[in-house]
Amino acid sequence: MTMLDVKYNIKNLISSIYECQKKIIINRRFIRELESEGNDVTKLKNEIEELEMKIIDYQKELKKKYQFSY
Repeated sequence: MTMLDVKYNIKNLISSIYECQKKIIINRRFIRELESEGNDVTKLKNEIEELEMKIIDYQKELKKKYQFSY
């Protein structure tokens, strides 16, 4: 794996983390609106948990790749 490949992978991981964070923020807004109307938000809360786990995995992978690149 070349240095350029590592940098590209790092950028992709960072982009994936941001996308997950963006989805979490959107879901939390939906949850507030839906809860105020008395709707079930279990599915959205589960999705947030899954996204948070993805972020943790991406961060672990990012840390490994970052250490590898130096």
